Amino acid sequence: MGPIVTFNLKRPDGSWFGYREVEKLASLSRIQLRTGCFCNPGACAKYLGLSHSDLLSNIEAGHVCWDDNDIIHGKPTGAVRVSFGYMSTFEDAKKFIDFIVSSFVSVPYQSGQVHLPRSIPYSSEGRERRLSTTAFRLKSITIYPIKSCAGFSVEGWPLSNTGLLHDREWILKSLTGEILTQKKVPEMHLITTFIDLSQGILFVESPRCKRKLRINLKSDSYCGGKEAMDLQAQRYEVQGYHNEVNIWFSNALARPCTLLRCSSSQYYSCLGKRGSVGMCRDVETRLNFVNEAQFLLISEESVSDLNSRLRSNVQKSSTGPQIQLNPLRFRPNLVISGGEPYDEDGWLSLKIGNKCFTSLGGCNRCQMINLDNQAGQVQKSTEPLATLASYRRIKGKILFGILLRYENDNEVGQEADSWLQVGQEVDPNFD
Repeated sequence: MGPIVTFNLKRPDGSWFGYREVEKLASLSRIQLRTGCFCNPGACAKYLGLSHSDLLSNIEAGHVCWDDNDIIHGKPTGAVRVSFGYMSTFEDAKKFIDFIVSSFVSVPYQSGQVHLPRSIPYSSEGRERRLSTTAFRLKSITIYPIKSCAGFSVEGWPLSNTGLLHDREWILKSLTGEILTQKKVPEMHLITTFIDLSQGILFVESPRCKRKLRINLKSDSYCGGKEAMDLQAQRYEVQGYHNEVNIWFSNALARPCTLLRCSSSQYYSCLGKRGSVGMCRDVETRLNFVNEAQFLLISEESVSDLNSRLRSNVQKSSTGPQIQLNPLRFRPNLVISGGEPYDEDGWLSLKIGNKCFTSLGGCNRCQMINLDNQAGQVQKSTEPLATLASYRRIKGKILFGILLRYENDNEVGQEADSWLQVGQEVDPNFD
């Protein structure tokens, strides 16, 4: 075995880069690293300077092995490890050093200040005047009933106290308890969904199954009683289905799995500070099986700007196919148009029609947006995440789109007139 280097990186202000950030960016440069505590929590705690109370606090905050909680209370929970072996070359080492320099090393300005490369440019100068005369419109609404499966777009849809009615209300779980997502099971995009509200039925199809599955939205289709389940600092009450439903999904994914539906949820811990970059999940509203918040909003102009950058990168390198991204590649609930790219970054709140929403900040993107699900096949690449990392990265996050919370005055269920409609005006309040 060759030399092994274990390390963490610090920003100029003394805060730590999380090991997940290093690992994510390394993968975009096609560098494979190992991160975490490397199955040695005792040595990990010793060299990271974690006390017994730190370890207990991390566990109480929900930290477990292999999760993404790399910084808790300002301290790293693990480290990065790079290994060199018999087949490693000088070029391998140089590639790694070049990656560290280009992605993390600070560059001094002439004034003596330091600038960390690849951070989001943002200026509020002139925004108030310009945004007050800009017309934003809601261009599309998309619901994803089953987490990580394909969604469907509509002209109008009701709101509920969990967001869009029935959005991410179902989840697929392996027999070992693992939650299935496209990052691990890319074939999930082949499962298409549609909800007919008038019939009260969720329709599900897959090219691997001859029969279209019909799931009654009423509770009489469940099997067994409610059970508790913890996921991403959220405790859910879920209900399962008869074997017939589970067998259908097992055939669709070519692996045993079960379908679960959320009946209620309750937040029980928080890993971040609300209002900061990389904040924790929304703690003030009910959530279905979403990663962070009830809604994800994407701007057509921001996607257009990203597409221009992708085309420019291809022209500079003279290699690789042209990439033209559709906004739905990012699995948004809401797509808007109007204004300039990234106007949404500075919004504090907004109204769509007469419904009010609060912005919870930028959405941290992962490798899932690198999956191209065209023509029934899944192709993996480093784009668009690599390009986003070059200009949309801040404090360990690669941000694109914003997260929203619906400010629903009605505590239970949905209001009779709580519908969003494509074409409605979007009126933002901004930073």
